[in-house]
Amino acid sequence: MHQLVRAKRSLEAEASRPSSKKRRPSSRIMSTNINELPDALLVEIFCRLPDYKSVSQCKYVSKHWYALMSGPSFVGRFLSLRSDHQQLQTNCTLISKSGDEFLNRMSSSSQPLRLLLKRIMSCYGLKEEPVVVCTYNDLVLCCATKFEQRDYYICNPYTIQWVPLPPAPQVPHQYSPVGFICDHPYYNSKKDDRGGGHAVQLNPEYECIVMRLIYPSDQTFSSKFKVQIFSSKTGEWKESIVSSPSVVYFYLIRLDVSFAYKGMLFWGAVREGNFLIGLDPFMINSTISTNADDTVDHYTCRFIELEQTSDHYFPLRCFGEHRDCLRMCGYNPRCRVLSVRDLTEEEIHGGSVKLCMENVKKVYLLDNGLMPTDDPVRNHVLGFDPNNDDILYLQRYGDRDIFRCKVSTKEWSKIAEKREIRYCLHLRLVVPLWPTPLPRLPEHAQPILSPAPAFNLRVCSKVHSNTAAEKDHEQELLDVQHH
Repeated sequence: MHQLVRAKRSLEAEASRPSSKKRRPSSRIMSTNINELPDALLVEIFCRLPDYKSVSQCKYVSKHWYALMSGPSFVGRFLSLRSDHQQLQTNCTLISKSGDEFLNRMSSSSQPLRLLLKRIMSCYGLKEEPVVVCTYNDLVLCCATKFEQRDYYICNPYTIQWVPLPPAPQVPHQYSPVGFICDHPYYNSKKDDRGGGHAVQLNPEYECIVMRLIYPSDQTFSSKFKVQIFSSKTGEWKESIVSSPSVVYFYLIRLDVSFAYKGMLFWGAVREGNFLIGLDPFMINSTISTNADDTVDHYTCRFIELEQTSDHYFPLRCFGEHRDCLRMCGYNPRCRVLSVRDLTEEEIHGGSVKLCMENVKKVYLLDNGLMPTDDPVRNHVLGFDPNNDDILYLQRYGDRDIFRCKVSTKEWSKIAEKREIRYCLHLRLVVPLWPTPLPRLPEHAQPILSPAPAFNLRVCSKVHSNTAAEKDHEQELLDVQHH
């Protein structure tokens, strides 16, 4: 509101400034109230609010303001102004599988997803908080349970909104690797050919895909396996068979994490026998087949063997997209060597079945000047800063303190104390200028909520709403749950 008051005063001061033709402003201009301004001018004022949080607070002043700030044209104008001033650069943070954040870029809280997870837990009568499964841009895929997962939720932690998916088909395993991706970002910017700055294109009808890898119950390796795919456009889970150009040892695939990169989902090996499996869920989804006799052609996944020959060999694991590459990292505590290999789009999609990890690999020697303790085994690498290649984060075992290390100068500083991180892996999450709206599922895929108190929408929206910031999102939560 302070921004609006300043904008109003600035407008009135401009109107009262004498001109060369007319020194005395009219009484009409002098008495203008902000609510009497034309809608087009109000939109221009509102679009200059500093961020989405300010907009979400101001839009509830009146129904008129809510209507002005809720349409796609307002969002496009809001983002276009920032695009013209080169403010659309992607700002990212890191969150754990339990929803913890140690960089405090989403909020000042170390647990910015806690309110969202608590509300889901309350609305659906869960015994424990949901777990974070995957992220894509600023969206988060959560699940009601850590094992035997079936009940998933696509969430946006910035608006504290979620949409429940229909239960996934049961599988014979306790845990299935899961991936999450969208076909297009909610908005992208390109330079206007007419010379008017940048034009922002909104993609409100984007498609969300959740994919699960299903292993044969009686095999530990095979060149074929099944996948289950959920599409937000169809609102249904479907099954297909995937072929691999090489035998896949299922027990080697890392179960707890996947990464989206250039329209594909990737899974990596958890230990020896490094490899990457890549699948294009949109291509699979367009050629779905569940032929029982397996006589039709099936989608062939991307299988990349990662070859390492270094004397300081230590398995590289995927840390996800970083600077337009797929980043692989491996830390050998005994040698104090951190190896980093960035796989480019040309390498990933180039058709090669084997990549030498020694090529263009960066090696960092984490000596005493860079490590916060003399015992290298007591340090765990959390990852590089998603916005700064020169910043590395480490956690010290024992006291659980987190340190920020600048690689170029070997300077380090403590940024968090006694931080309990239940999951060492951290996922990249975008801090957006404008949050992505949740996908609209077809009517048949929308859940039928029980009228019991635990599922009452109004009750759910007020659980743990103790702060003004939480109350600001209450109506938006009701809107998305209603639809």
